[in-house]
Amino acid sequence: MKGDVLKVGIFGKSGSGKTTVANFFEQKGFYHINLDEIGKLVPCKYPEVLAEITRVFGDGYVTGCEIDRKKLGTLVFSDRSELDKLNSIFFGFIVKETLDLLEEHENCVVEGAVLIESGLNELMDRVVYTRTSHDLSVQRIMKREGISEKQAASRLSAQSKYDEMEDKSDFVIETNDSVEELQAKIEDLFRDLNI
Repeated sequence: MKGDVLKVGIFGKSGSGKTTVANFFEQKGFYHINLDEIGKLVPCKYPEVLAEITRVFGDGYVTGCEIDRKKLGTLVFSDRSELDKLNSIFFGFIVKETLDLLEEHENCVVEGAVLIESGLNELMDRVVYTRTSHDLSVQRIMKREGISEKQAASRLSAQSKYDEMEDKSDFVIETNDSVEELQAKIEDLFRDLNI
C-alpha cells in the first residue's frame, strides 16, 4: 500500500497494548487517533453529554464540565449493562470527532476498545486486535490508572465481549512479549500492510 492512503484501526481490552501498537504506526508517520482521549474531551465540547450522564446515572458523577472518571468507572466497570449505557451516550460524539480527524489526515491509526461497537471499524482499511494475558492486563491497568487489582480485574470482566469480536479483525497481535519481541511482530505486520 505504499503511496496509498491507509486507515488502520486497533482494538482490544483495556491493558492489551493498543497504545503501544499504535505508537509504532505513529513512528511510521501515521496520525494517531486515540478514542479514549477523544472521549475525555467530549464532555467539555458537548455539554449535553454531562446532562445525559447525570440523567442516566444520577448526581455525583459530574462537576462543572468534569466527570469523576474514577467514580463512574467503578460503576460502569462492575456492570456490563452500565458500561453499555455510558458508551451509548458517548459514541455519536466520538464518531463525529473521529470523522473530522480522518478527513484532515491521510494515513491514520485509530485506537480504542470501542472501535467495533462504535462502527468506526467500517471506515478502516485494516483492523488489528491486540490481546495479552489477563494478569499482564491487570498489572498494566493498575499501573496506568492507579487502581486496585480488584478494580482492574472488574474492568476486564466488563470488557469480556471484546474477546468475542476478535473475528472482526484482519490481524491479531499478542503483546505479552518484551518491547523488542513486539517490535518484530509489528515489523511483520508492516510488511503485510506494505508500509
